[in-house]
Amino acid sequence: MVPLKSVCVLSSLLFSFAPVALAQENNTVTIALQSSLPSVDSCQVQTGSTGRVIKLNVVEALTEIDFEKGGVKPRLATGWERITPQTWRFKLREGAKFHDGLPLDAQAVVFSIERALDPKLSCDAYQRYFGNTKVSTKIVDPSTIEITTDPVQPILPTLMEAVSIISPSTPKGELTRSPIGTGPYKFTKWDTQREIILDRNDAYWGQKPEVVQAKYVWREDSFVRASMVKLGEADLALGIADQHADDPFMDFTFNDADTTRIHVHIDQPPLNDIRIRKALNLALDREGLVGVLFNKGVRPASQIVGPATLGYNGALKPFPFDLSEAKRFVDAAKADGVPVDRTIVMHASTGGFPNEDEALEAFVSMWEQAGLHIKVEKQELAQFRKALRPPFDPKRSPTISLTSHDNLTGDAGFSIMSKYHSSSWQADVPGPQTDALIEAAMASTDETRRRKFEDIFAKIHSDVVPEVWLYEMVSTIRVNPRIKYTPNAASNVQVELATIKFN
Repeated sequence: MVPLKSVCVLSSLLFSFAPVALAQENNTVTIALQSSLPSVDSCQVQTGSTGRVIKLNVVEALTEIDFEKGGVKPRLATGWERITPQTWRFKLREGAKFHDGLPLDAQAVVFSIERALDPKLSCDAYQRYFGNTKVSTKIVDPSTIEITTDPVQPILPTLMEAVSIISPSTPKGELTRSPIGTGPYKFTKWDTQREIILDRNDAYWGQKPEVVQAKYVWREDSFVRASMVKLGEADLALGIADQHADDPFMDFTFNDADTTRIHVHIDQPPLNDIRIRKALNLALDREGLVGVLFNKGVRPASQIVGPATLGYNGALKPFPFDLSEAKRFVDAAKADGVPVDRTIVMHASTGGFPNEDEALEAFVSMWEQAGLHIKVEKQELAQFRKALRPPFDPKRSPTISLTSHDNLTGDAGFSIMSKYHSSSWQADVPGPQTDALIEAAMASTDETRRRKFEDIFAKIHSDVVPEVWLYEMVSTIRVNPRIKYTPNAASNVQVELATIKFN
């Protein structure tokens, strides 16, 4: 083990140097990520590890989220209209081409939708948003397509930002290691042990970006990532821990639309007892960890979305820290024969949020005081994702999983449908009554939609408790002074290279 004193000396030496120019072409950038990628397929572009690299860089959708004004704005569609309650007509951008030279047309959009919604591929768009929706398409002409949904989707243009439009030459029934989109960058190289390289697409339909080439590398240690930018070995580093964010000229903290939570799987007792799920919530001193292991800007969470989302219930309060009440729930469950002494396994992926290991140790200690026994198992991201999905081994230990959820759309429907409706594999505590409430809310609009979502969150918080809500998160990035980059709410899950300028 390296003595703490040595680490401190090394830190001072490293940070005494002024940032130097990268030993590379001025129009190339290097981005240091927290972890390697389990996939580069557009099918999984809503997952942060994949989206950080290819979303809006290699692949684009019909629409994109407008973080300045809210709602959505055109991307590969130049406009849209609702022609019946169930059908929307999209006009496609003419002249755009895929990186393999094929044209963007209505047939390519149909191909992309069918592939993204193929249950066998388990794409993010299918799992999160369209799993309970029948989608059909009609080609009006090469640049016009109609999309019909059953049930109705009043916010279909927003939902379509999750469906990447890809070249018809892409394999349809399998994931690809070479995504082909229409974006401003071509996917050039993926060395799974070292780096990913994107090169500028000089035939891009839009404005030519300044960055000619982007190199992505991954380093799990926040200190290492921060040092790379400080020493000029990288231009941008994500997920910098508070203790390493010591340069006000290079470090930027922002609200990132992420909510951290602990996903509770109820296939094994004692987790199928709501008293134990409540005890897991009540035993955590969330406030006590703010400013210690979590950035002082985070807020304890009471639901899966943040205040900027339509449907957020401002009347809900986070579970208080009440150790005696947590113990009471555990003791009552034990008296009824619930096997509360079983060891609960908590899965967590490598390359998570800053100070994650220390935070997990704190959680485990708090739960132990309430009479619950938790063992942490760290997994590579691909293994972690696989372990989240049913079917589960009937002989496995009771399991919980540390996850995060981001909602960048501004509408709670994205979150509610994927996390709580029984059509979703992520809904661990489904029920017909909850399903009916969700379906009614998803078919509504405006104020009625907001009110129905608020009611659903209230019911889930009091009567279901399917998870342990942790924090509304913030993130810190480090930016080399040779570039200009301003983070927004999406910067933790997508870094749009076209927004990077050189000083």
